[in-house]
Amino acid sequence: MTDAKVAIITPSYRNDFENAVDLCRSIDRFCAFDFEHLVIVPESDMKMFATLQGPRRRVMARESILKPHGFRRLPVPTIIKLPFGKTLRIREQYYLPGVGRVSGWLVQQIVKLGAGDLTEADIFIFADSDVFLVRPFTLETLRSDGKLILQQHVRGRDLDTHRLWRKTAHELLGVDKPRAQEHFNYIGQLIPWDRATLNGLIRRIQSVTGPNWQRAIAKAKTVSEYILYGEYVVEIAAVAEPRPIRDMKLANSVWSPDAVIDVEAILAAMEPDNIAVHIQSTNPLPINERRAAIAAINGRVLASPVA
Repeated sequence: MTDAKVAIITPSYRNDFENAVDLCRSIDRFCAFDFEHLVIVPESDMKMFATLQGPRRRVMARESILKPHGFRRLPVPTIIKLPFGKTLRIREQYYLPGVGRVSGWLVQQIVKLGAGDLTEADIFIFADSDVFLVRPFTLETLRSDGKLILQQHVRGRDLDTHRLWRKTAHELLGVDKPRAQEHFNYIGQLIPWDRATLNGLIRRIQSVTGPNWQRAIAKAKTVSEYILYGEYVVEIAAVAEPRPIRDMKLANSVWSPDAVIDVEAILAAMEPDNIAVHIQSTNPLPINERRAAIAAINGRVLASPVA
């Protein structure tokens, strides 16, 4: 995999445009490998995001990926103005004949699972638009003995939602009696998948549910694409070919319900594995303050050696 082609994949939309701008800048600055960056947005946001396109970056319409599989976007607003200057964000909604309404959250997972149809890359790295790199990012960060590391976290594994997503993953994979006695969390930022494993995952779902795997995911409703991939590796793929598995967190994820950010707390929480910071977009932070925090974090992180 020394000459592997890499695609960084970012689902986004207009409310996160400025965050996506900052992510793109950080990728261009810190990625120490050749890459293609795919930014996937609603068709109505294509004109806005077109400014990000370049030699290594493509902007794609989500509808162009989904329409061939029967999905149609419903004309519902994603932002509703509330009294006292507050806003309510609503996820996009889609319709699939025979299934009914499908949430934008689930559709986004279907898009990620279809990554192999979007690019010729060997490795797919998923980065949300509210992430930004703060340290050099090399492919060796993701590998052990030349193989891609499966990031398996202890954090968050006991949440009820994660248990439900694991149960759904086993149903989609046809796993009646899990080999692994413990359960783990595979959700995070800068999560890497490889093409061969993803192809195997899709074939497995098709063997269990039928050829239209997108419909199977849509009908399942409660799905986590990362847990689905992780459980496929642990329960099926790694049985035939051992894989490196490690509890690593590449992004330091922070969130506050208030329009504030504590740079010192973020810096104090940085771990050696962290090459990025994830200031969640649901934090109602003005963009100028967010960018001031990014600049401060970058300056301090780069000036400090990794432990």
